[in-house]
Amino acid sequence: MKIGMIGSGNVGQVLTQLFVQAGNEVVIAHRGSVDALEDLARVLGAEAGTDEQAEAQEIVVLAVPFLAIKALPAPLAQDPIIIDATNYFPDRDAWIAEIERHKKTTSQVVAEHFQSSKVVKAFNTIGMTVLARLAQPEQPVDRIAVPYAGDDEQAKKVVASLIWTIGFEPFDLGGLATSFPAQADGPLFLVNETAPVLRQHLNPE
Repeated sequence: MKIGMIGSGNVGQVLTQLFVQAGNEVVIAHRGSVDALEDLARVLGAEAGTDEQAEAQEIVVLAVPFLAIKALPAPLAQDPIIIDATNYFPDRDAWIAEIERHKKTTSQVVAEHFQSSKVVKAFNTIGMTVLARLAQPEQPVDRIAVPYAGDDEQAKKVVASLIWTIGFEPFDLGGLATSFPAQADGPLFLVNETAPVLRQHLNPE
């Protein structure tokens, strides 16, 4: 797959490394100049690019603070699959009533911004300090589960395949409207466990 990574912080770096190791091509971009990103991109096995170049890939990953999404163009010209790896934190991102009151999930807000039905929530529940260590691409059973959710079934299949190829078990939460458990205030946030354990967290006795 050809993947555009928007953001070069911890999230962007770790995901880029995992995607490249799984055989994907990644263009990584950030707010600064392309030249300033060249060395990091080389280390990660990726290509440094502009936001526009990253946004032109088959899959675009949002690895930026939640409010930074507002600065990105919408809709994206190539209508890519958009992986929402962001987390909303009110202390950092300001208080957003419709999210705080659970009238909308964070990914529904993201999908509305991009005017896209191909937004898939994923890669936001496991801390980046441990994500690479927990990946088990050679182990087909007892993998750590990565929750994902989306409204476009084909986009979800692509993201589920990506989750699997980098070494995790895809854990389907349904559509964006039911992705609340994966949010920062949800029961699956920072739960680094297998799928059966995640199901227990969703349905505690």
